Amino acid sequence: MTLALAVDHDDLVVEVPEHPPVRLPLAGGARVCTLLFFDYPGRSRTRYGLALLDESGLVIMQAPGSRSRADLEAFARRHGLTFEERRFATGEEARVALARRSPGWCMVGWRMPPPALPRLRVPGPRSLRPPKGPAKVWWREQLLYALMWLVLAYGAAFATLVVLNMTNFTDVTRGMDTLGITSLVLAGLTATGAAAVFLVGIGRRRARRQTADSRELQRQGKPHCRLVVVHDRLLLETERRTREIEADRLLLYSADPGMTGLIVGEGRFHLPGHWDPDAARRFAVRNGLELETRTLSREEYLDLTSRVGDAVP
Repeated sequence: MTLALAVDHDDLVVEVPEHPPVRLPLAGGARVCTLLFFDYPGRSRTRYGLALLDESGLVIMQAPGSRSRADLEAFARRHGLTFEERRFATGEEARVALARRSPGWCMVGWRMPPPALPRLRVPGPRSLRPPKGPAKVWWREQLLYALMWLVLAYGAAFATLVVLNMTNFTDVTRGMDTLGITSLVLAGLTATGAAAVFLVGIGRRRARRQTADSRELQRQGKPHCRLVVVHDRLLLETERRTREIEADRLLLYSADPGMTGLIVGEGRFHLPGHWDPDAARRFAVRNGLELETRTLSREEYLDLTSRVGDAVP
């Protein structure tokens, strides 16, 4: 991932492909003070990244990808910035550190190419994404697919019978009896399939309304993150994966302007970003969770966000 850094007067300009340049202050409050070059062990390889920190060590911006350590250190020295290299022992430790957002936090994203083939998603606890409703809705969807194939088969069979009947001009009346009976049976199956499709559609809309009715809580903005309750299981969904978590309470906090977030469980997950308070309250009441709303000082914020077990930056 290509990223270019430049200094224009009192601003640090960050340029990436297919994204407008981002200007970050080098003077005043919430200014860039440190270039953090970090790495942490991934599932199959070591992952690298760059983070821009303010004077309190909070993240103003972070970008994944490997870069030249020497070039970054030279750039920091040339413009009076602090250069720091940090090796995180685990991915959880890296996510906890990167989720501690500065009031001036901003995000830079890259447009990813679409996958060559769609992923196969199956229902059940091992799904990559949670189902949109109860398990019986999934079976209704399978019935819908079967009926769609039946309708297509009916159309092909009906067209074939018509063509065969029309080619036999010498004895049309005898062929009409067989054709008429077969067409009547297929028409009845089609009517049954249409009624089933209508009922399945009603069930799917009802399931979506039930899921949307305080069963999911979405973080506003990017990157994607949401909490959803499916079959009495609390799931945390991100762009990379979905995992089940054990928690019975939520802490919705706010500190300095721009420093808001959600703590799930007893310091289990830190989900920084803006969460709608009314939606969080409905979600907690609907799913039997305890919700606490607090305003933190800067010291309390630094202490709380450093003691969590994991985070979603």
